[in-house]
Amino acid sequence: MADERDADDLAGRADETGRLLVRSGIEIGHTLHAMQAAGDILSAELASDEHLFNTRLLEIDDRDGTISIGWSDSKDANALVMAMSSIAFRANHSGLQFRFIADKPREASIGSRSVIQLSMPTAMLAVQRRALPRYKVPATVPLRCEIVLGPMAFDVQVVDVSLSGLGTIVYDPSIRLDPGMTIPRAMIHLPPHAPVLAALEVRHIHTVTQADGTVSKRAGCRFIAPSTGLEALVRLFVAAVAAMPT
Repeated sequence: MADERDADDLAGRADETGRLLVRSGIEIGHTLHAMQAAGDILSAELASDEHLFNTRLLEIDDRDGTISIGWSDSKDANALVMAMSSIAFRANHSGLQFRFIADKPREASIGSRSVIQLSMPTAMLAVQRRALPRYKVPATVPLRCEIVLGPMAFDVQVVDVSLSGLGTIVYDPSIRLDPGMTIPRAMIHLPPHAPVLAALEVRHIHTVTQADGTVSKRAGCRFIAPSTGLEALVRLFVAAVAAMPT
């Protein structure tokens, strides 16, 4: 409950744009510890949209001023991260999206486990995700999502999306998705623009019955590895919807 109260406190201090810049080392450390305890997914912003780096916080050393994170599943993404002098990260926690920069990635170990160690961030931006509206996807807008799970690939219908990184998909009930599941490869298509790669986290699932009696599954998701390309694509979609006659 303490981390939720702290998140509510940060949200209450945000300005009219729903943003708050945190520079207190104590607050930053406490937030990172709360993210670690919650198992929140941490995503690195890479120069290449072809690779995704998703991880979790493994250790926060307040005394040494360091954080340790796990390696991602992508060797190419790991190599990109290790070649950078500073890395911008994002994480969603208790209704807020946090962004921060950590410097000097180097290989280290926790016991027998190999990890990436970085310097503790000196500032953290908290953004209220709920401050950004969701937009329903009109039938005339060909926004779709292709999901790859191991050897299986399938398309889902995107029914709403937000610049905050939240969205809702509808899919065949024969497909097994579970709350908390991470989908590492989701290809977002909005013709005529080039598709972009993203990662999704399934937040909740409901069964819905359509007007014609057919049953489908509806899942609330969030983008856990938003890339520059994905943000640009979502902004194009939002602009297209806003320009449509009501």
